[in-house]
Amino acid sequence: MKKILLASSSKSFLQRNKNLLTRESFQLFTANSGAEALQLHKWHLFDLILADLNLNDMGGDELCSILRNEETSTSVAVILICYDNLDAHARVALCGADAKIIRPMQPEQMIETVGSLLDMPLTRTKRAIFKVRVLSKKGMIEFHCVSLDISITGILLETGNHLDIGDRIICQFTLPGSSRIETEGDVVRSIKTPDLLKYGVQFVGLSLPSRREIERYVASVKR
Repeated sequence: MKKILLASSSKSFLQRNKNLLTRESFQLFTANSGAEALQLHKWHLFDLILADLNLNDMGGDELCSILRNEETSTSVAVILICYDNLDAHARVALCGADAKIIRPMQPEQMIETVGSLLDMPLTRTKRAIFKVRVLSKKGMIEFHCVSLDISITGILLETGNHLDIGDRIICQFTLPGSSRIETEGDVVRSIKTPDLLKYGVQFVGLSLPSRREIERYVASVKR
């Protein structure tokens, strides 16, 4: 069983990504500071540490450098989460981190990066990837995002792309074991976090067959 540590001063970051990585093949731990991360690593010898570049007591780059200088810790894989600027890129490169993920962090990128460093393919469990076409006054925009939750009334989307309350969008997605679903929706709620944007979308004109497919999927997730 692989041991993974998530280190961040943000409780929402720790909870969201702990939920994202939860699976039977992982033991997940969290730390609120660099010092706590180092202490936990001495006890557990993690296979991978995913840390914010800016912790509340030291930089994630400093944490990585300390690990790289300890004989028992040179093999631990380190991923640093940072913003897209020259200073952050330089700090990550100099400390010897194995990978970096740029904010706003896309869940699929994080899963892919963790899987590649642990040499094991990972997939999202009980969540689907949604291809979304956004129709608004700004014109047509097309991008991929991820669903955090879905029901017959609407969907909660995670994305780094900007939407406005009141935007009418077209959602195209395929739930496990179903055909492609396409329906319109209105953006009715917006939640901003340091890592990404979340939007609540209320379905408009959802067809009866699509409603049944979503009901089937929701029931399977709850089992």
